[in-house]
Amino acid sequence: MAHNLKNLIFKGIDEGVIPTLMDFIRVPNLSPLYDNEWETNGRMDQAISVITGYMDSLNIRNFTKEIIREPGKAPILFGEVQASQPGLGTILIYGHMDKQPHFTGWIEGANNTEPAIIDGKLYGRGGGDDGYSLPTAALLVKTLQTLEIPHGRIVIIGENEEESGSINLKHYLTTLKDRIGEPEVTFCLDSGIGDYEHFWITNSLRGVLKIDVTVRLLNEGVHSGSSGVVPDSFRILRQLLDRIEDSKSGEILLPELHAQIPPEIYAQAAATSSIIDEAKSVSWVSGGKPVTEDRVLQTINQTWKPTLCVVGAEGFPTLQNAGNLIRPYTSVRLSIRLPPGINGPAAQERVIQELTRDPPYGAHIEIKTAKPMKDGGFSLYPLGSQNPFKEPLKNISEKMLFTSESEEVFI
Repeated sequence: MAHNLKNLIFKGIDEGVIPTLMDFIRVPNLSPLYDNEWETNGRMDQAISVITGYMDSLNIRNFTKEIIREPGKAPILFGEVQASQPGLGTILIYGHMDKQPHFTGWIEGANNTEPAIIDGKLYGRGGGDDGYSLPTAALLVKTLQTLEIPHGRIVIIGENEEESGSINLKHYLTTLKDRIGEPEVTFCLDSGIGDYEHFWITNSLRGVLKIDVTVRLLNEGVHSGSSGVVPDSFRILRQLLDRIEDSKSGEILLPELHAQIPPEIYAQAAATSSIIDEAKSVSWVSGGKPVTEDRVLQTINQTWKPTLCVVGAEGFPTLQNAGNLIRPYTSVRLSIRLPPGINGPAAQERVIQELTRDPPYGAHIEIKTAKPMKDGGFSLYPLGSQNPFKEPLKNISEKMLFTSESEEVFI
């Protein structure tokens, strides 16, 4: 059974899912936050057609689907597979089809909209986040039916606003509540794995704050000969960020953004880091190093510690056009990751307080934010309690897909 299951899945991925993802990557659709013309340019519908076309090609028994549309809201896919064995309960599977903005810095031979397979890996915008989710879900259902493995009712939700903060997902789920029913388990196919020898599940996830900060000191630019009299807005911004983060260590300085990390998390991090080396997944320049060489702390840092990154900037000319001018303002977008259990709105308010209090040199500080999640991050089950997924996933891993003798780990 396990051998046939693996063979069918791998064959289906190679012959169906990968070609579908390559077509999907070629569509330059972006999440609504990054495409002001998403309602009229047809790219979102084109991407939906690529995904649903593959799902239709599988001829899944008792499968129906609908693209639900409402004015001003990105459409959502609702799919339903009737149970082959009533009584097994309902499973909800989630994925999304919208993409983050295009960017530079791709590996040689790859770019945003031209898919490329390099060293056995598929490159292109949206393939891994999150184009694979819905085709893979459909393939899994088809494989169950091909092998005549009984399954319960399966509901598939395909969103188009995830990269924009899922601003209408709650509305759609509320509208579809009666049609969805009461799932016994929900699988969100929008995460990652550490290797191909273990069955991985995301046990916790950090939340995020998106905060745009503008430091404005002048009404118009002045010659840099005025430096020494006129402060640079970028230097003021550096002072503000130093209130939030220790720039030498990367440690967040606001206690309200830190969570109490339970002892079991360190034990889980130690087990996880014995299997995977997080730093090896990054393409470093020659001599580049991680924040810490301690693999356990690397895992803790990216799962249970708050962090700050500057992910965008405005107010700067290109290097080619940069003259000897003191710019009137500097704007940056901050991406602040929050550990599980941290109240998102409260954390955002605390950050804003630090950024706006007592502005150096009387600068004007302008703040724009996206609505934060109530809970900054999430933990799959109450900390300190027994993991309810441990034994079921261990059985699935051993009997259906994998044969690893390693101790199971959760992080």
